[in-house]
Amino acid sequence: MSRSLRRALAVRFAATMAVGLIAFAAALCWGTSRVLHEQLDQAIAATGYLATERLVHPAPVGLLEPLVAADPARYAREVNRYVVLREADGRVAGAVPQLATTLPLDTAALQAARNGRRTWISTRWDGAAIRVVYLPIAEGGVTGQRVVQAAARLGPIRAVQRDLLLALAGIVLLGTSATFLGAWMLAGSAVRPVTEIIAQATRIAATDPAPHIRAHADTEEYRGLVEVLNRLLARLADGVTMQRRLTADVSHELRTPLTALRGEIEVALRAERTPREYQQVLGSALEEVERLTAMTEDLLLITRAESGALRPERRPTDLDGLTDAVLHRLHQRCDEKGIVIERAFGLTSAPVAVDPELATRALNHLLDNAVRFSPPGGTVRVETAKHDGWARLAIEDSGPGLAAEDLAHVFEPFYRADTARTRDVGAGLGLAVARAVTMLHGGRIRGVRAAGGGARFELELPLP
Repeated sequence: MSRSLRRALAVRFAATMAVGLIAFAAALCWGTSRVLHEQLDQAIAATGYLATERLVHPAPVGLLEPLVAADPARYAREVNRYVVLREADGRVAGAVPQLATTLPLDTAALQAARNGRRTWISTRWDGAAIRVVYLPIAEGGVTGQRVVQAAARLGPIRAVQRDLLLALAGIVLLGTSATFLGAWMLAGSAVRPVTEIIAQATRIAATDPAPHIRAHADTEEYRGLVEVLNRLLARLADGVTMQRRLTADVSHELRTPLTALRGEIEVALRAERTPREYQQVLGSALEEVERLTAMTEDLLLITRAESGALRPERRPTDLDGLTDAVLHRLHQRCDEKGIVIERAFGLTSAPVAVDPELATRALNHLLDNAVRFSPPGGTVRVETAKHDGWARLAIEDSGPGLAAEDLAHVFEPFYRADTARTRDVGAGLGLAVARAVTMLHGGRIRGVRAAGGGARFELELPLP
């Protein structure tokens, strides 16, 4: 299942921002709550200490009561401080305001304050949460006779916390949304070149002789991608060109013997012939069939070798003896053209692990190629030697040689060089077969221009 990179980037950026903002908001809420509670505790204690003198030495009746205490709701909202002076047994000795006399008593906290320890507790009063401190006071140098109880409602702090939480929730939501929008736009600008490159690559026609992507080729981040795609397209274009040429060449090579076959058979059928004449027609037809068979077998070998379907049956082989056997089969042709064969064998004591049948086919094509292109009275030189762990076979003819532009293509199927080397050629598969066999054995082959002007082909196979 495919997914959008742009959406994934935007969601991940927004989620990361949300986690960060939530963590920040949680830390801020915790810190703010702690500061507010500490400040409230200090304020309650200060109020208790300030009110102690007035409670211990009360003024005339009514002067201790704040005027705003007549409205409990307003007092809780605007003052929010309640102080009670308690006797050792917990009885109320005085209160500011009077409604504070109903504050709940915690006997454990009262006893701790009588023992000289300031004690904080949280409880509920009149349906609301409150914070209470019990303060020890000294009278006449004696501590513990009476205790001051000071309290404040926690409602205002809870309101501040609620407002802060709502504000932070809005910040988190707004920040996450803004991050998602920004990441969406940024990711869009980041992947837009890829979309444009894909669109341009899609529009390239299969018939384009030189496909090339130009979108964002000058952008540093995408230059590598564009270069890779252009190299891939160039290889595909070369493959298409080669496929078309191969198809055309195969069609041409098949048409020639088929046309000859058809012509000979049509001539033979126009009138009665003698047995001798029929034998001549059938012999000629058989030559064309053999030509077709050889070409088909060469094409099949090349195709199977390149696809990996062909596995050579290697065994130690005397490459010198194999080469000499192929030269022996070409002896008659060499004598007819007056070609001199020069041998320089140096692998007698170094067997090579090859498939003898495949190696023979490769050698036959290479040597046949050398004999074919050597002029009458020319020379074909065959050398074998060991070189840095390789068995090297070099075949050099005295023909017209190869042009520099032909060297890179001579091993392609059906490739033919200039007319000087194509006046008496086969199907153009010999060198392609030699290359396919060499590659199957893990070797290498190359063609160069010989020092004397002819062509030189060097084949190297790994020694055991």
